[in-house]
Amino acid sequence: MKNLSLSVIIGLIFSAIGTASLFLTRDPLMAAIWLSFGNGLILANLRFSKPDAAGNMAAAPVPKVRLYVGIALIAMAVVLLFFQIYSDVSQG
Repeated sequence: MKNLSLSVIIGLIFSAIGTASLFLTRDPLMAAIWLSFGNGLILANLRFSKPDAAGNMAAAPVPKVRLYVGIALIAMAVVLLFFQIYSDVSQG
């Protein structure tokens, strides 16, 4: 539990909301927005511990690829949100 920061906990909550909204409302676009943002936060901020040279447990840095994929997921959530707003405004 030490490696769970506030942003990782928020990402878990957003992912849970996205999963629940998919099952309850059956709106895949809204669920994709929640899940993309939540998973992006989790990927970009979750740090794992590994032993260092002295044998002490230390937090390893987030790999660059995982950070870039997390940022891309957050950006995709923003694009999907604008698409959802556009589709709602054009229908009503």
